[in-house]
Amino acid sequence: LDRGIDSQAPERSPWLLTGAKTLSYAVNMAALRYARAHGADDVVFTSADGYLLEGPTSTVLIVRTGEDGVRRLLTPLRQKGILAGTSQAVIFAAAHADGWELGYGPLVPADLQGAEGVWLVSSVRGVLPVRAVDGVEIPVDHELTGMLQAHLDADGDPGRHVSGDPVPTAG
Repeated sequence: LDRGIDSQAPERSPWLLTGAKTLSYAVNMAALRYARAHGADDVVFTSADGYLLEGPTSTVLIVRTGEDGVRRLLTPLRQKGILAGTSQAVIFAAAHADGWELGYGPLVPADLQGAEGVWLVSSVRGVLPVRAVDGVEIPVDHELTGMLQAHLDADGDPGRHVSGDPVPTAG
């Protein structure tokens, strides 16, 4: 779902508070209602110039094997006007300790559809695998989902409630 601003807008206009999810809650909930009205269960925002940003209440993680044969855990660039995800940071720290290659990339929607796995991650809902994006099925790696959730659970945040239900579709 296009957020309506280009990826450079947060640098030009820091007063927009594009990364403050709690201050823009009404917009985020409206985006979720829009997604549900169009057959999706959640949203991944994009910038007007086509870069992946985040979900209304989540951070996007993908797994992709590069041309060098290395499997990487990736998330969109924070500099594109998104809030740094605390759950994503916990997962990245633990995954790094496990030897994973990590990356912050300029990601585009095609990266979701070409990924080996996509997750929406939040402190409230935990690690939710995405099963489809715009009608295109995404593989769900249950073992990796469990590992990512275990990393998040090991953080010991007593306020975290995890449903464990996968996100069927994202628009």
